Amino acid sequence: MDLNKKVHFNLGIGYVGANWEEEFTLEELAYNPEHDKDLEAFLEQEWREWAASYIDGRWSFNE
Repeated sequence: MDLNKKVHFNLGIGYVGANWEEEFTLEELAYNPEHDKDLEAFLEQEWREWAASYIDGRWSFNE
């Protein structure tokens, strides 16, 4: 796999214009084909970590 292959991560909340997208290379994501055998699983985990850095939310009880 070419480590310069570009991957696009995006996140939206369902509103027009409320989207975020970034582009990475596999190298920037520290992909190692000798260690990370399942590319899709690797990218899913990387996307989850990336998305979590843009989500701010919480829950609470109504008192």
